[in-house]
Amino acid sequence: MKRLIYHFISGTLYLVFKLFYRVKVNGRDNLPKSGGVIVVSNHISNYDPPLLAAVFKRPLRFMAKKELFEKAIMRFVLYLADAFPVDRDKNDIRAVKTALTILKNGEVLGLFPEGTRRPEGKPGNLKAGSVMLAVKSGVPIVPVGIKNVKRKGRITVNIGEKFNMKKFSKKKLSKKEREEAADLIKEKIVNQINY
Repeated sequence: MKRLIYHFISGTLYLVFKLFYRVKVNGRDNLPKSGGVIVVSNHISNYDPPLLAAVFKRPLRFMAKKELFEKAIMRFVLYLADAFPVDRDKNDIRAVKTALTILKNGEVLGLFPEGTRRPEGKPGNLKAGSVMLAVKSGVPIVPVGIKNVKRKGRITVNIGEKFNMKKFSKKKLSKKEREEAADLIKEKIVNQINY
């Protein structure tokens, strides 16, 4: 039942974004049709999670900061969206385990690896937890660039081709390798922003 509600809401959101924001989506078919996948995107506004939920045909599960679950109405919205809380002030092992279970179950995990909103065109450093989750999961990663959410004109969502982190898949990474992994993910997102 919750999945039907999700599809109804995401379909409605897509119409809203199409009618009022003239959203244009490139590469919509780049998301694999099945299996665990991580969608990584830049994060420039509060519109981003519902926008991604609207443009993808498969449901996305998002990590959301735990503070959002404190208000009853928002908690209910997040429940319908199948989001789960993460404590950004510490290494939240429970959230990581939840994310890995989602991927193991063949679902799609939506991540904003910068961990917070950033001005458009000024991407920040990626959070170590997001990078390590991408490495450890071993699933395909699909990069997304969102543009013009806060500017006049149409919103554009560019969805790139999937890639993987197999070259970093050994158990223990050096600091340099962690930085290289983060740079790879960031580069893939920036390529879509600049597409």
